[in-house]
Amino acid sequence: MASHRILRSSQLTIDLGRLLRNYEIVAEQAGPASVAAMVKANGYGLGAVEVSAALAAAGCVEFFVAHVAEGVAVRAAVADAKIHVLNGAMPGTEDDLIEHNLVPVLNSLEQIELWRLAATASGQELVSTLHFDTGMSRLGLAADETATLLDDLDQLSGLRIEHVMSHLASADVAGSDQSAAQLASFGPLRDRFPDASASLANSAGIFLDPAFRFDTVRPGIALYGGTPLTDGTNPMVQVVTLEAPIVQVRNVVAGETIGYGATHTMEDGGRVATVALGYADGFLRSSSNRGMGWVDGHPVPIIGRVSMDLITLDVAAVPEASLWLGAPVELIGDNTPIDDVAGRAGSIANELLTDLGTRYQRVYVE
Repeated sequence: MASHRILRSSQLTIDLGRLLRNYEIVAEQAGPASVAAMVKANGYGLGAVEVSAALAAAGCVEFFVAHVAEGVAVRAAVADAKIHVLNGAMPGTEDDLIEHNLVPVLNSLEQIELWRLAATASGQELVSTLHFDTGMSRLGLAADETATLLDDLDQLSGLRIEHVMSHLASADVAGSDQSAAQLASFGPLRDRFPDASASLANSAGIFLDPAFRFDTVRPGIALYGGTPLTDGTNPMVQVVTLEAPIVQVRNVVAGETIGYGATHTMEDGGRVATVALGYADGFLRSSSNRGMGWVDGHPVPIIGRVSMDLITLDVAAVPEASLWLGAPVELIGDNTPIDDVAGRAGSIANELLTDLGTRYQRVYVE
Protein backbone atom coordinates (compact mmCIF):
# COMPACT_ATOMS: atom_id res chain seq x y z
CA MET A 1 0.00 0.00 0.00
CA ALA A 2 1.48 3.34 -1.05
CA SER A 3 2.20 5.84 1.70
CA HIS A 4 0.69 9.33 1.66
CA ARG A 5 3.00 11.75 -0.15
CA ILE A 6 3.29 15.34 1.00
CA LEU A 7 4.75 17.31 -1.89
CA ARG A 8 4.01 20.83 -0.64
CA SER A 9 5.22 21.75 2.80
CA SER A 10 2.99 24.73 3.61
CA GLN A 11 -0.81 24.62 3.73
CA LEU A 12 -3.44 27.24 2.95
CA THR A 13 -6.82 26.32 4.37
CA ILE A 14 -9.87 28.16 2.99
CA ASP A 15 -12.97 27.77 5.15
CA LEU A 16 -15.91 28.10 2.77
CA GLY A 17 -18.33 27.86 5.68
CA ARG A 18 -16.82 31.00 7.16
CA LEU A 19 -16.89 32.67 3.75
CA LEU A 20 -20.62 32.04 3.61
CA ARG A 21 -21.03 33.37 7.14
CA ASN A 22 -19.43 36.62 5.95
CA TYR A 23 -21.82 36.66 3.01
CA GLU A 24 -24.69 36.35 5.49
CA ILE A 25 -23.29 39.14 7.67
CA VAL A 26 -23.08 41.44 4.64
CA ALA A 27 -26.57 40.49 3.47
CA GLU A 28 -28.01 41.17 6.92
CA GLN A 29 -26.23 44.51 7.13
CA ALA A 30 -27.14 45.63 3.60
CA GLY A 31 -30.72 44.38 3.34
CA PRO A 32 -32.92 44.89 1.44
CA ALA A 33 -30.14 45.55 -1.07
CA SER A 34 -28.85 42.46 -2.88
CA VAL A 35 -25.24 41.28 -2.63
CA ALA A 36 -22.97 41.03 -5.68
CA ALA A 37 -19.71 39.30 -4.78
CA MET A 38 -16.31 40.57 -5.88
CA VAL A 39 -14.38 37.49 -7.05
CA LYS A 40 -11.72 39.23 -9.14
CA ALA A 41 -8.02 38.38 -8.76
CA ASN A 42 -8.86 34.68 -8.50
CA GLY A 43 -11.31 35.26 -5.68
CA TYR A 44 -8.85 37.49 -3.81
CA GLY A 45 -6.28 34.75 -4.16
CA LEU A 46 -8.48 32.01 -2.66
CA GLY A 47 -9.80 30.43 -5.86
CA ALA A 48 -12.50 32.18 -7.88
CA VAL A 49 -14.11 28.95 -9.07
CA GLU A 50 -14.41 27.43 -5.59
CA VAL A 51 -15.47 30.70 -3.98
CA SER A 52 -18.05 31.52 -6.67
CA ALA A 53 -19.55 28.04 -6.61
CA ALA A 54 -19.95 28.19 -2.83
CA LEU A 55 -21.53 31.64 -2.94
CA ALA A 56 -23.86 30.66 -5.78
CA ALA A 57 -25.02 27.63 -3.81
CA ALA A 58 -25.83 30.02 -0.95
CA GLY A 59 -27.97 32.19 -3.23
CA CYS A 60 -25.58 34.78 -4.69
CA VAL A 61 -26.66 35.53 -8.26
CA GLU A 62 -24.36 38.40 -9.20
CA PHE A 63 -20.56 38.60 -9.41
CA PHE A 64 -17.88 41.09 -10.43
CA VAL A 65 -14.51 40.25 -12.00
CA ALA A 66 -11.79 42.47 -13.47
CA HIS A 67 -10.90 40.73 -16.75
CA VAL A 68 -12.79 38.81 -19.40
CA ALA A 69 -10.67 35.71 -18.73
CA GLU A 70 -11.74 35.82 -15.09
CA GLY A 71 -15.35 36.04 -16.18
CA VAL A 72 -14.98 33.01 -18.45
CA ALA A 73 -13.54 31.00 -15.54
CA VAL A 74 -16.31 32.03 -13.15
CA ARG A 75 -18.98 31.33 -15.79
CA ALA A 76 -17.89 27.68 -15.82
CA ALA A 77 -18.68 27.54 -12.08
CA VAL A 78 -21.94 29.55 -12.05
CA ALA A 79 -24.02 28.90 -15.11
CA ASP A 80 -26.92 31.26 -14.46
CA ALA A 81 -25.42 34.19 -12.54
CA LYS A 82 -24.86 37.69 -13.87
CA ILE A 83 -21.13 38.36 -14.20
CA HIS A 84 -19.89 41.94 -14.64
CA VAL A 85 -16.42 42.62 -16.10
CA LEU A 86 -15.03 45.74 -14.45
CA ASN A 87 -12.43 46.57 -17.10
CA GLY A 88 -15.22 46.67 -19.64
CA ALA A 89 -15.34 46.00 -23.34
CA MET A 90 -11.85 46.01 -24.81
CA PRO A 91 -10.99 45.60 -28.51
CA GLY A 92 -11.00 41.93 -29.43
CA THR A 93 -13.07 40.80 -26.42
CA GLU A 94 -16.53 41.38 -27.90
CA ASP A 95 -17.13 37.82 -29.10
CA ASP A 96 -16.02 36.30 -25.78
CA LEU A 97 -18.22 38.67 -23.80
CA ILE A 98 -21.21 37.67 -25.90
CA GLU A 99 -20.43 33.94 -26.03
CA HIS A 100 -20.05 33.65 -22.26
CA ASN A 101 -22.90 36.00 -21.42
CA LEU A 102 -20.67 38.48 -19.60
CA VAL A 103 -21.73 42.05 -18.87
CA PRO A 104 -19.07 44.68 -19.59
CA VAL A 105 -18.85 47.64 -17.25
CA LEU A 106 -18.68 50.51 -19.73
CA ASN A 107 -16.17 53.06 -18.44
CA SER A 108 -15.85 55.54 -21.31
CA LEU A 109 -17.56 56.83 -24.42
CA GLU A 110 -15.03 54.82 -26.42
CA GLN A 111 -16.10 51.58 -24.72
CA ILE A 112 -19.76 52.48 -25.19
CA GLU A 113 -19.19 52.93 -28.93
CA LEU A 114 -17.24 49.66 -29.15
CA TRP A 115 -20.03 47.73 -27.42
CA ARG A 116 -22.73 49.49 -29.44
CA LEU A 117 -21.03 48.41 -32.67
CA ALA A 118 -20.85 44.86 -31.30
CA ALA A 119 -24.61 44.99 -30.70
CA THR A 120 -25.19 46.10 -34.28
CA ALA A 121 -22.90 43.41 -35.67
CA SER A 122 -24.50 40.66 -33.59
CA GLY A 123 -28.03 41.77 -34.35
CA GLN A 124 -29.05 41.73 -30.70
CA GLU A 125 -29.50 44.06 -27.78
CA LEU A 126 -26.54 43.68 -25.43
CA VAL A 127 -26.78 43.91 -21.65
CA SER A 128 -24.49 46.55 -20.18
CA THR A 129 -23.43 48.26 -16.96
CA LEU A 130 -22.57 51.97 -16.90
CA HIS A 131 -19.82 53.20 -14.59
CA PHE A 132 -19.81 56.88 -13.63
CA ASP A 133 -16.70 58.31 -11.99
CA THR A 134 -17.81 60.44 -9.04
CA GLY A 135 -14.42 61.16 -7.49
CA MET A 136 -12.03 58.22 -7.83
CA SER A 137 -10.47 59.57 -11.06
CA ARG A 138 -9.58 56.05 -12.11
CA LEU A 139 -12.18 54.13 -14.13
CA GLY A 140 -15.61 55.32 -15.19
CA LEU A 141 -17.10 58.10 -17.29
CA ALA A 142 -15.45 61.38 -16.30
CA ALA A 143 -17.56 64.50 -15.82
CA ASP A 144 -17.17 65.73 -19.41
CA GLU A 145 -17.99 62.31 -20.86
CA THR A 146 -20.96 61.97 -18.53
CA ALA A 147 -22.34 65.31 -19.72
CA THR A 148 -21.87 64.29 -23.35
CA LEU A 149 -23.67 61.00 -22.81
CA LEU A 150 -26.59 62.48 -20.89
CA ASP A 151 -27.07 65.09 -23.62
CA ASP A 152 -27.44 62.31 -26.20
CA LEU A 153 -28.62 58.99 -24.80
CA ASP A 154 -28.99 57.71 -28.37
CA GLN A 155 -25.32 56.77 -27.99
CA LEU A 156 -26.67 53.81 -26.01
CA SER A 157 -28.75 52.57 -28.94
CA GLY A 158 -28.70 48.77 -29.06
CA LEU A 159 -27.60 48.49 -25.43
CA ARG A 160 -29.77 47.46 -22.50
CA ILE A 161 -28.50 49.30 -19.42
CA GLU A 162 -29.40 47.01 -16.55
CA HIS A 163 -27.02 48.43 -13.94
CA VAL A 164 -25.36 51.75 -13.12
CA MET A 165 -22.52 52.09 -10.64
CA SER A 166 -19.81 54.23 -9.17
CA HIS A 167 -17.01 53.45 -6.73
CA LEU A 168 -16.23 55.03 -3.36
CA ALA A 169 -12.67 56.22 -2.91
CA SER A 170 -12.58 56.81 0.87
CA ALA A 171 -15.37 54.70 2.31
CA ASP A 172 -13.10 53.14 4.92
CA VAL A 173 -12.40 56.59 6.42
CA ALA A 174 -15.13 57.32 8.95
CA GLY A 175 -16.97 60.56 8.24
CA SER A 176 -15.20 61.15 4.93
CA ASP A 177 -16.41 64.28 3.16
CA GLN A 178 -15.44 62.64 -0.13
CA SER A 179 -17.88 59.77 0.42
CA ALA A 180 -20.71 62.22 1.10
CA ALA A 181 -19.81 64.17 -2.05
CA GLN A 182 -19.74 61.01 -4.15
CA LEU A 183 -23.15 59.97 -2.83
CA ALA A 184 -24.55 63.38 -3.72
CA SER A 185 -23.09 63.11 -7.24
CA PHE A 186 -24.25 59.57 -7.89
CA GLY A 187 -27.88 60.04 -6.88
CA PRO A 188 -28.92 62.22 -9.85
CA LEU A 189 -27.00 59.99 -12.27
CA ARG A 190 -28.79 56.93 -10.95
CA ASP A 191 -32.13 58.76 -11.40
CA ARG A 192 -31.49 59.14 -15.14
CA PHE A 193 -31.72 55.34 -15.46
CA PRO A 194 -34.76 54.44 -13.36
CA ASP A 195 -35.15 50.98 -14.90
CA ALA A 196 -31.61 49.93 -13.99
CA SER A 197 -30.38 48.68 -10.64
CA ALA A 198 -27.66 50.74 -8.98
CA SER A 199 -24.63 50.15 -6.75
CA LEU A 200 -22.13 52.38 -4.99
CA ALA A 201 -21.08 50.61 -1.78
CA ASN A 202 -17.97 48.44 -1.56
CA SER A 203 -17.12 46.51 1.64
CA ALA A 204 -16.62 49.67 3.67
CA GLY A 205 -19.56 51.48 2.10
CA ILE A 206 -21.92 48.73 3.26
CA PHE A 207 -21.26 49.81 6.86
CA LEU A 208 -21.90 53.50 6.20
CA ASP A 209 -25.31 55.17 6.16
CA PRO A 210 -28.01 53.05 4.45
CA ALA A 211 -28.26 55.72 1.72
CA PHE A 212 -25.03 54.35 0.24
CA ARG A 213 -26.46 50.89 -0.43
CA PHE A 214 -28.92 51.58 -3.27
CA ASP A 215 -30.16 48.32 -4.91
CA THR A 216 -26.96 46.28 -4.75
CA VAL A 217 -23.76 46.23 -2.68
CA ARG A 218 -20.40 44.95 -3.91
CA PRO A 219 -18.40 43.41 -1.03
CA GLY A 220 -14.83 42.32 -1.66
CA ILE A 221 -12.39 42.02 1.23
CA ALA A 222 -15.22 41.70 3.79
CA LEU A 223 -16.23 38.36 2.27
CA TYR A 224 -12.71 37.06 2.79
CA GLY A 225 -12.39 38.12 6.42
CA GLY A 226 -10.81 41.56 6.17
CA THR A 227 -12.18 44.42 8.21
CA PRO A 228 -14.39 46.77 6.16
CA LEU A 229 -13.47 49.85 8.21
CA THR A 230 -10.13 51.12 9.47
CA ASP A 231 -11.42 51.81 12.98
CA GLY A 232 -13.47 49.69 15.33
CA THR A 233 -13.76 45.93 15.59
CA ASN A 234 -13.96 43.62 12.60
CA PRO A 235 -17.48 42.17 12.24
CA MET A 236 -16.28 39.53 9.77
CA VAL A 237 -14.87 36.07 10.54
CA GLN A 238 -11.46 34.83 9.41
CA VAL A 239 -11.63 32.64 6.29
CA VAL A 240 -7.97 31.75 5.74
CA THR A 241 -5.43 29.81 7.76
CA LEU A 242 -1.82 29.71 6.55
CA GLU A 243 0.51 27.22 8.18
CA ALA A 244 4.11 26.32 7.36
CA PRO A 245 6.36 23.71 9.00
CA ILE A 246 9.47 24.10 11.09
CA VAL A 247 12.41 22.66 9.16
CA GLN A 248 15.12 23.35 11.71
CA VAL A 249 15.58 24.60 15.29
CA ARG A 250 18.97 25.82 16.45
CA ASN A 251 20.48 27.24 19.61
CA VAL A 252 22.05 30.67 19.28
CA VAL A 253 24.23 32.73 21.58
CA ALA A 254 24.18 36.42 22.39
CA GLY A 255 25.67 38.50 19.60
CA GLU A 256 24.83 36.16 16.71
CA THR A 257 23.06 37.71 13.72
CA ILE A 258 20.12 36.24 11.83
CA GLY A 259 19.54 36.05 8.08
CA TYR A 260 20.47 38.13 5.05
CA GLY A 261 22.04 41.47 5.84
CA ALA A 262 22.41 40.58 9.54
CA THR A 263 19.39 42.79 10.27
CA HIS A 264 18.70 41.15 13.64
CA THR A 265 21.24 40.59 16.38
CA MET A 266 20.44 38.28 19.29
CA GLU A 267 20.73 40.23 22.53
CA ASP A 268 20.53 37.05 24.59
CA GLY A 269 21.04 33.40 23.88
CA GLY A 270 18.01 31.44 22.76
CA ARG A 271 16.49 29.31 20.03
CA VAL A 272 15.64 30.14 16.45
CA ALA A 273 13.22 28.13 14.29
CA THR A 274 13.53 28.19 10.50
CA VAL A 275 10.20 27.82 8.71
CA ALA A 276 9.51 26.80 5.10
CA LEU A 277 7.82 29.98 3.89
CA GLY A 278 9.06 33.07 2.09
CA TYR A 279 8.30 35.80 -0.36
CA ALA A 280 8.15 33.28 -3.21
CA ASP A 281 5.01 32.06 -1.45
CA GLY A 282 3.60 35.57 -1.39
CA PHE A 283 4.46 36.16 2.27
CA LEU A 284 5.39 39.82 2.27
CA ARG A 285 9.10 40.63 2.61
CA SER A 286 8.10 43.75 4.51
CA SER A 287 7.19 41.40 7.39
CA SER A 288 10.93 41.13 8.10
CA ASN A 289 11.63 41.84 11.80
CA ARG A 290 7.99 42.90 12.20
CA GLY A 291 5.69 39.93 11.67
CA MET A 292 4.43 37.29 14.09
CA GLY A 293 3.65 33.61 14.05
CA TRP A 294 2.09 31.19 16.53
CA VAL A 295 3.50 27.83 17.60
CA ASP A 296 1.29 25.59 19.71
CA GLY A 297 -0.50 28.55 21.28
CA HIS A 298 2.64 30.67 21.75
CA PRO A 299 3.26 33.96 19.87
CA VAL A 300 6.68 34.07 18.20
CA PRO A 301 8.20 37.09 16.41
CA ILE A 302 9.77 36.95 12.97
CA ILE A 303 13.42 37.91 13.30
CA GLY A 304 15.70 38.69 10.38
CA ARG A 305 14.65 39.12 6.80
CA VAL A 306 11.93 37.15 5.05
CA SER A 307 13.86 35.39 2.29
CA MET A 308 12.63 33.62 -0.84
CA ASP A 309 11.78 30.31 0.81
CA LEU A 310 12.39 30.75 4.53
CA ILE A 311 11.64 32.84 7.59
CA THR A 312 13.19 32.67 11.04
CA LEU A 313 11.36 32.94 14.36
CA ASP A 314 12.46 33.59 17.91
CA VAL A 315 11.07 30.52 19.72
CA ALA A 316 12.89 30.93 23.04
CA ALA A 317 9.55 31.09 24.88
CA VAL A 318 8.12 27.93 23.26
CA PRO A 319 8.45 24.58 25.10
CA GLU A 320 10.99 22.34 23.44
CA ALA A 321 8.39 19.59 23.08
CA SER A 322 6.43 21.83 20.68
CA LEU A 323 9.37 22.42 18.36
CA TRP A 324 9.51 19.11 16.52
CA LEU A 325 10.53 18.72 12.89
CA GLY A 326 7.51 19.62 10.79
CA ALA A 327 5.61 21.34 13.62
CA PRO A 328 3.08 23.76 12.09
CA VAL A 329 3.47 27.49 12.52
CA GLU A 330 0.39 29.63 12.00
CA LEU A 331 1.19 32.76 9.99
CA ILE A 332 -2.42 33.75 9.19
CA GLY A 333 -5.43 32.52 11.12
CA ASP A 334 -7.53 33.01 14.22
CA ASN A 335 -4.47 33.97 16.27
CA THR A 336 -3.00 36.10 13.48
CA PRO A 337 -5.87 37.76 11.56
CA ILE A 338 -5.10 38.94 8.05
CA ASP A 339 -5.50 42.60 8.99
CA ASP A 340 -2.93 42.24 11.79
CA VAL A 341 -0.47 40.42 9.50
CA ALA A 342 -0.90 43.02 6.76
CA GLY A 343 -0.66 45.92 9.20
CA ARG A 344 2.65 44.71 10.60
CA ALA A 345 3.95 44.50 7.04
CA GLY A 346 2.79 48.02 6.22
CA SER A 347 0.22 46.72 3.77
CA ILE A 348 -3.48 45.84 3.55
CA ALA A 349 -5.36 42.55 3.69
CA ASN A 350 -6.24 42.80 -0.02
CA GLU A 351 -2.59 42.74 -1.04
CA LEU A 352 -1.72 40.03 1.45
CA LEU A 353 -4.40 37.64 0.19
CA THR A 354 -3.90 38.25 -3.52
CA ASP A 355 -0.14 37.78 -3.16
CA LEU A 356 -0.49 34.26 -1.78
CA GLY A 357 1.16 32.05 -4.36
CA THR A 358 0.71 28.62 -5.87
CA ARG A 359 3.18 26.66 -3.76
CA TYR A 360 0.71 25.89 -0.99
CA GLN A 361 -1.25 22.74 -0.43
CA ARG A 362 -4.71 24.31 -0.75
CA VAL A 363 -7.43 22.74 1.34
CA TYR A 364 -11.11 23.75 1.19
CA VAL A 365 -13.22 22.99 4.24
CA GLU A 366 -16.73 23.84 5.38
